[in-house]
Amino acid sequence: MTARPTLARVLRRGHWQVASVTLLLFGLLLGLIGHAVLGSMQARHLELLARATGYSIEAAVMFRDLDAIREVLQPIQRREKLGLLRVVLPDGQVLVELRPPAPTGLAALQAGIGQTLMHDHASAPVLDGNGRRIGEVQLSGEGSDFIELLLWGLGAGLLCVTATLGVASLMTRRLERSIVEPIDRLAALTRSIRCERAFDRRAPAAPIAELHALGEDFNAMLAEIDVHHRHLQQDRDSLSQRAWHDALTGLANRASFQQRLEQALLASQQHGQPFGVLYLDADGFKAVNDTAGHAAGDRLLVQMAERLRAVVREGDVVARLGGDEFAVLLQPLRQVDDARRIAREIGRIMQVPFDLGESGCFRCGLSAGIATFPQDGDTIPALLDTADRAMYRAKQAGRQHRRPLRGSPEGAAT
Repeated sequence: MTARPTLARVLRRGHWQVASVTLLLFGLLLGLIGHAVLGSMQARHLELLARATGYSIEAAVMFRDLDAIREVLQPIQRREKLGLLRVVLPDGQVLVELRPPAPTGLAALQAGIGQTLMHDHASAPVLDGNGRRIGEVQLSGEGSDFIELLLWGLGAGLLCVTATLGVASLMTRRLERSIVEPIDRLAALTRSIRCERAFDRRAPAAPIAELHALGEDFNAMLAEIDVHHRHLQQDRDSLSQRAWHDALTGLANRASFQQRLEQALLASQQHGQPFGVLYLDADGFKAVNDTAGHAAGDRLLVQMAERLRAVVREGDVVARLGGDEFAVLLQPLRQVDDARRIAREIGRIMQVPFDLGESGCFRCGLSAGIATFPQDGDTIPALLDTADRAMYRAKQAGRQHRRPLRGSPEGAAT
């Protein structure tokens, strides 16, 4: 895939192109104007020089004094760097002709360019005292002066180009800072929000009005997304609470307890760490419902859940399986006596009467069945079945206040 250019690169390229085209057009225009001005000045200069030369050699031409003519023309030819200087009689005869030595190398190239670009030749009549034409002075420029001016102009142009490009570079960098940097910060903010889900972040202020408005709109959108995300989070937490917790007591529900059992079994198999399960069932709960009503029964279940949470250890899991049935996951469990001790403490605290407000005070104990892994079962169904049967034996025997006894494979009951 072809890499896309960055905004900074596009801006920089655009500035360079605009500056280059502007300088090129300006240089061409300046060159045309300079050529026209220099051509006009050169033509005027050669015309005046031809007239002055004609006045200087009037007498020598009249008497056909070639030496005198050459004596006058040679200094003029050298001083003015003329490519041709000659005197022609009215009948077309060349009286005197002076040419500089043929240039070689770079000088020949300069002369050729100068003569091509500058058609600088002029002529002026040679008149006697009566105004009669006795000859004509013809001359043309060598072109080296034009090349020198051209080189000077080219040097000045290059200097201007360098200065202009430097200024354009500084302006481009300044423009990059004012345009590209805010966009880069906005893009970095977008990436961080996408990766980290940090919707509370906001775009900083930008120096340009349009970019600042874009940042403000982006911040407003982030605020709406943040509010929406918080609502979704709350809804998710609420759904999770309802999915994994009992609505009445706030304890773990049957599905959550089953999941924690599976995690405890996996940890025990990997690390050899035993755990225990308590199955609990309320004694006399139906009588409370029948006597005080279902609202009082619900308050009783809530208070029983609070007492269970207060008795078990911090890492243990208390769950309401349904109705008046509870379960406790004891993890880790160093020895069976720890499970029995917790079961006795649960039985003791449940003997304290429950204050159900206007419905009065009631006593409601719990029958408990104990099963430990791996002694009483090496799978979750086997472990739960052992604890369940132990709990029902305890309920039938009415031994809520006795010391928990360990059964064979069927666990223990209180």
